[in-house]
Amino acid sequence: MGTGGAVERFSAELRSLHHAAGRPTLDRLVRHCRAQKPPITTSDATIHGWLTGTNIPSERSERAFSHIVGYLREEVRERGGDPSAYFPDGWKNALARARAQKRANRGGRPRRTRAPRAAGGPPPRPVPMTLPPDPAGFTGRAAALAELAERLDGADQAITVVTGMGGVGKTALAVRAAHRAGRFSGGTLFLDLGGYGRDRPLDAGDAAERLLRMLGVADPGGTPPEPVGRWRTALAASADRPLLIVLDNAASAGQVSPLLPDPPHHVIITSRTTLSTLAVHRIGLAPLDAGESVRLLDRALRSTLPDDDRVTACPQDAERLAALCGRLPLALRIVAALLLDDPHRPLADEVAALGAARDRLDRLRYDDVDEQGRPLGVRAAFDLSYARLGAEQRRAFDLLGAVPGPDFGPEAAAAVLDRTPPEAERLLAGLTRLHLVQGRPGRRWDLHDLVRVYATEHVRADAAEHRDALDRLLEHYESATTDADRRFTAPGTLRLFHVNRFASRAQALDWLDAEHRNVAAAVTAAHEAGLWRRAYEPAIRLARYLEFRRHADEWIACARLALDAAEHLEPECVPPAALSLGNACRVAGRYEEAERQLRRALDLAPDRPAEGNAWHNLGLVYFNTGDHAKAVECHRNDLRICTDAGDLLGAAQSLCALGDALRMREEYEEAAASLVRAIEVFEELQDAGGLMRARINLALVLLGWNPVLYGACGIWHLCHALRLARERDDHHGEAVALLDLGALYLSICPACYGSAVVRCATRAVALFEKHDEPLRRAHATRALGRGLLAVGDLARARRVLDRASDSLEALGVRPDDGVPADVGTRTPHIPGCFGRQDEKRFRWLARLPDDVIRGNFRHLDGFTWIGFRYLTPADKESSP
Repeated sequence: MGTGGAVERFSAELRSLHHAAGRPTLDRLVRHCRAQKPPITTSDATIHGWLTGTNIPSERSERAFSHIVGYLREEVRERGGDPSAYFPDGWKNALARARAQKRANRGGRPRRTRAPRAAGGPPPRPVPMTLPPDPAGFTGRAAALAELAERLDGADQAITVVTGMGGVGKTALAVRAAHRAGRFSGGTLFLDLGGYGRDRPLDAGDAAERLLRMLGVADPGGTPPEPVGRWRTALAASADRPLLIVLDNAASAGQVSPLLPDPPHHVIITSRTTLSTLAVHRIGLAPLDAGESVRLLDRALRSTLPDDDRVTACPQDAERLAALCGRLPLALRIVAALLLDDPHRPLADEVAALGAARDRLDRLRYDDVDEQGRPLGVRAAFDLSYARLGAEQRRAFDLLGAVPGPDFGPEAAAAVLDRTPPEAERLLAGLTRLHLVQGRPGRRWDLHDLVRVYATEHVRADAAEHRDALDRLLEHYESATTDADRRFTAPGTLRLFHVNRFASRAQALDWLDAEHRNVAAAVTAAHEAGLWRRAYEPAIRLARYLEFRRHADEWIACARLALDAAEHLEPECVPPAALSLGNACRVAGRYEEAERQLRRALDLAPDRPAEGNAWHNLGLVYFNTGDHAKAVECHRNDLRICTDAGDLLGAAQSLCALGDALRMREEYEEAAASLVRAIEVFEELQDAGGLMRARINLALVLLGWNPVLYGACGIWHLCHALRLARERDDHHGEAVALLDLGALYLSICPACYGSAVVRCATRAVALFEKHDEPLRRAHATRALGRGLLAVGDLARARRVLDRASDSLEALGVRPDDGVPADVGTRTPHIPGCFGRQDEKRFRWLARLPDDVIRGNFRHLDGFTWIGFRYLTPADKESSP
């Protein structure tokens, strides 16, 4: 970054830090310096000069300045602020640039000598400066400010466009950057082009005329030349006196392109449109992040009432208030003005008022105007953008308010707009250029929260068209969810005999990952509108995906709506909805409600297959509550029904669950036989999901049966399950396989396989953390601690085991073994372990999960097992 304007930027940053620290008095700062060891004796006048920007710290006074910056940062932190927001590139770097500028020349530009004015000649013309005041309480935007500063420092970078939605703070950023840029020797001009205003925007000729007047260029007599030509002539004539020009609120590229200069002049343009036809650098502004929003609110209050601590005293209310404002600077400033009018009003009251308001935009309005004379109202700001839309764009924007989900793709937009996907994308592109719609990666779009509220107001104005648009969207989601569910859940040998929009399971899963929140929102919207069938069908179809991804809360919400909708439909709709809600509650650990709903599904089952499904899921509930005898009974009932019906897939699923329940009763031989049979059927049906679960369950049987004797076979089965989980993009299945691998390695011999335990448990902890499964995460943490103990990392082992015990106790689970009291030695070998007997032969076993994760399946595919104990080559050419 260049050094031009570095002194001004350094001083402005220090003033902002001082302000954020509550403006501690000079006396306090001096006392702080005197309290250091050895004392700092910098004079009061010197410190005062730093704070007011009249001088910058010298090399000799750098220690004093370092302590003052540290003191101010600590004050900011104590007041709930973020010290890193000030001097984002480091105060030492900022100070070095300021010193470099000062050494080169004040202002950062070569000193120009002026010819002495002749006696009696005209006085020198004053340098024009028409910038509005530096925005008070300006917050955040450190990256954008640095980017603008770098461009203003460059000699060959003449034009920058700052673009974003109405109220996002484009003008404030441009003005702040212009003030920090230092005084351009030719002056700094600011012109509001009126692109989004109540009146007609300025055309290029009118704009050029006003800029010329700011420069003091006289209007020639007679027939004046065309204004744009005169403007360009004036720019060329002042090439030795660079100008900084801020063209605010541009409507189009055509409005500004005739006005743009060549270097060394600089232009900052602000616009609600992207102005993509201008081949210039563009900086896009989004709403502030959460921390910046809260800081803006705090600064806006303290700028008038320095002792106003409502934000720092109630930070959670401040965060909620910022979220209700959509983190839009305009909305935050309006709320701050309202709070300043009532200094005793708690933030919580404003949060309640904004959250309860049916029309939030009514409250986000203040009876005043900003520095450019624009009304202080969010709706008014959006009105100015809406007024520029054509008829087709207006209709598209209005109807997009009917989309209930957080975002949407081209197919959903096409359904809402009743257009083809290419036509919908064209309309979305136009609205995106105007920042009324926000583009997202992967050909997706959304609306800012407040823009959505604004669009919904227009939707209400034409309720019939809104209802039709919602119905088209619901029909789309119902059809697409049905196709995705069929493709996602179909075993490999099951052919789909109807047209399906998804060519593969992976494609269906990608769609569900992108759209599940939107489908859930559509279910809610359909239910609220009393469209019972539209609410019921997608909620039922979405259930298997939500179980796969373990989105338990979302599943419960959808299932409740489906069950309520089923009460308004035919009686046979109730059992599937009750079954879905029961399973959702099971996954969430709400076993009492799960059992109640599943019993209802069983009692109302219209046929034997539905009855078997209810038995199967009841067995899973009893398994989780520890009633393994009831679980075995339920799965045997399900197995009989599936066998009688010739349902191979259902029988394999019941055998898989039955084997797991028998394991818990320590009936290992029958459990293993059930699971081996399940594996055979799943392999025949090419059902990868069922095969993964059966292999995991069989490995757990071998773990309980005889881990030293059968453990290697169990590792082999778990690594096959790990491979399947990764191929299926099944994060939960992958995490479970890794957790069980750690447990099995520990049971075979911690001394032999401690490093393998650490690697598997570390990955499992990360996956369970990502998917918010605290109980399994705690078990994986415990396994990690035991692995660390085994490899001799004793200090870390104790910390991790303590953390695991705390997590388990917080979840109401008493760990069966705590932190060993005698931690201090490595874990000894388990007698009879393979690693001690033949370490070289079984060295591959510790590396098998890592091979699978890397995609190396040579050892995994190179052998098989007979009787869980005897290792044999898979063919004559391969062996481990």
